[in-house]
Amino acid sequence: MSLSSLLMASGANEEARRENEALTSELEAAQREHKKLRQVVEQLSRDYEAAKDLDPLRRYQRLKGMAKRTVLHIRLDPDQTGSSQGIVGLAQGCKEYASHVEGQKRREERCSKMTRQDVCQDNARKTEQLREVKRKCSIIRDLIQQLEASYDHSKRYLMPQRYRLLKDMIKHVTQDDLAR
Repeated sequence: MSLSSLLMASGANEEARRENEALTSELEAAQREHKKLRQVVEQLSRDYEAAKDLDPLRRYQRLKGMAKRTVLHIRLDPDQTGSSQGIVGLAQGCKEYASHVEGQKRREERCSKMTRQDVCQDNARKTEQLREVKRKCSIIRDLIQQLEASYDHSKRYLMPQRYRLLKDMIKHVTQDDLAR
């Protein structure tokens, strides 16, 4: 094998490894976002179940609060807006960065032992995983946006009708199989 073909093969290997690293980072970020979104839906579900024991007037107030809080979780997500959370956010950021660096070292070690074909197969697998996680995130975000629109629309109705609408819209989010 000539020197130029060895260099080309080495360059292709390196590019596949860089792509693998980029895909891994993007997949991890998407998985963290999906986990947060699922937690928002799970909290809404727990709150909904806990509110069933309340009298209708207090439950109505609680349902309104649940819908508002769920929408605010998405709107005020610090990962999306880039805002900071003071010292706690800084400490959390440092912890996440240290974890990221440690994970990157482990991935580089694992990747260096893989053949180019193995790396390419891993890239294809990660690309598919990333597509699926992003799809799930999109579904949950859409459900919460529908909740927001329905909540705003429900303000036109009197309390008895709005109470029923609030229950239905929260059930729609919490009972959707794709949001889990």
